[in-house]
Amino acid sequence: MSDHRLLADPGALVAGATVALDDEEAHHLRVRRAEAGQGAKVFDGAGVTARGVLERTGKGWQVALSEVASHPEVLALVLAVGAGDRDRFLALAEKCTELGVTRLVPLLTDRSVQVETRMRASAVERAQRRAREACKQSGNPWATVVDALTSIDLLADRVQGVQWLRADPNGVSAWSIAAERPLGWLIGPEGGFTDAEAAMTTNRLGASPVQLGPHVLRFDTAAVAAAGFTKPRARRE
Repeated sequence: MSDHRLLADPGALVAGATVALDDEEAHHLRVRRAEAGQGAKVFDGAGVTARGVLERTGKGWQVALSEVASHPEVLALVLAVGAGDRDRFLALAEKCTELGVTRLVPLLTDRSVQVETRMRASAVERAQRRAREACKQSGNPWATVVDALTSIDLLADRVQGVQWLRADPNGVSAWSIAAERPLGWLIGPEGGFTDAEAAMTTNRLGASPVQLGPHVLRFDTAAVAAAGFTKPRARRE
């Protein structure tokens, strides 16, 4: 049997240490019918992984760690997304970790705030958990960081040091983008950004319009496509 993949808190993975697992991870092991003595690979979602052996602790579980590895960061890849639907945004958080997105920002836009099922502040913690859980499936040691809901006019202060690109059907082809620096994508909600919002992304963020494809994409599809065009790249020293 292959090693069980599990989550631990950042900072908990130290060679020789024993890490207690939370209730969700213990439930995962019960579903998988895990047994003491089996191998485990543990992720902290912050660039550290460890291997160890499962141990029972009464009704709970812990992992006795042996090998610990730290993984280098990749260049920033930020998606700022007009989240018009909570469930699709939560699923997107998982995809972002799978694709190597470093940061996911749910954007408050004129059109997204009119949607009853929109992403709300109360769901941000769930989105972060979904992003961390994706470490286990994908093997990515870095979970996407999910920000609080943010308006476009605050992005310049919240996210710095990236070159911004705005998904736009009238922009240049995404194939022409050179992914050699930290990048941020601005993805509109259903119906896109308003003219005023698009102008704000240009004036405040210096965003360049980029076309992702010939058809109109839902916000979550557009975000996945944007991440796919800018694959994870190792951080340069």
